[in-house]
Amino acid sequence: MDANAKKQALRSFTYGLFAVSCADRGEVNIFTANWITQASFEPSMVALSVENDSKSLPMIQRSRKFTVNVLRSGQRELAGKLGKSAIHHPDKLTGIEYSLGANGCPLLPDALAWVACEVRHSIEAGDSTLLVAEVVDAGIPGEGQPLTMNEAGFRHAG
Repeated sequence: MDANAKKQALRSFTYGLFAVSCADRGEVNIFTANWITQASFEPSMVALSVENDSKSLPMIQRSRKFTVNVLRSGQRELAGKLGKSAIHHPDKLTGIEYSLGANGCPLLPDALAWVACEVRHSIEAGDSTLLVAEVVDAGIPGEGQPLTMNEAGFRHAG
C-alpha cells in the first residue's frame, strides 16, 4: 500500500471538532476529538474513538459517562488548547470556563450544543478504543455553525 496515498485519502474524510468532557473520582478533563459519529436513532447513540494512552480513557471507562460539547466555528484556539495531552499539560483547563452538567461532566458555555452520554459498549480499535454510548441528555446553548477540521486546519490521519 502507498502510505502517502492512504494518508491523503484519510485526510479527505470530513470531521467536526468536539470538546469531550469527562469526570471521575472528583477530577474532570476535556479533550478535543474528531472521531465522533451518531451510531443509532433509537435509542440515540454516538460512537467516540479515544486514544488508549490518554488520561481521559480510563476516566470514562470507570465512570461510564462523558459529554460531547460541539465547538462553534471560530473556536480553533480553544480546540487547540483542549487538544493538548492532559498527561503532559495537567493545567490545560486553567482559564477555561465551564459548569458541571447533571452527569458531573463539564459543559462549555460557548458550545453550539452538547450531548451527555452513558457508555453501553467499548471495542478495542488499534491505538484507540471505540466507545458506543447512549445520549441521555442534550442542550443547545447557542446558534451558529460547528467547527470543522477543515476550518481549523488541523491534520489527523495516519
